Amino acid sequence: MKKIKEVQAKLRKNEPGKTKSLIKLEKKLGNWLSQRSLAQSLDWFDCIETTKVQTAMASYRWSTESVAKDRLFLKYLGADTE
Repeated sequence: MKKIKEVQAKLRKNEPGKTKSLIKLEKKLGNWLSQRSLAQSLDWFDCIETTKVQTAMASYRWSTESVAKDRLFLKYLGADTE
């Protein structure tokens, strides 16, 4: 819980060198975190099944926006995935 609070604080900092795309991604992550409890945030990463999306737009959003947000969250938690 403490680490997630640290991530949320980092998202609100206006640090030099942040690109517009990073600021936009951090805003999405901040909104996502504020809408979920700790349990819901952790459950998001408990991948038991695969979900298929049917439309091209949904497929783009699922594979691009969600993955980028998830990777940023894990990176800020210290569990860098790359």
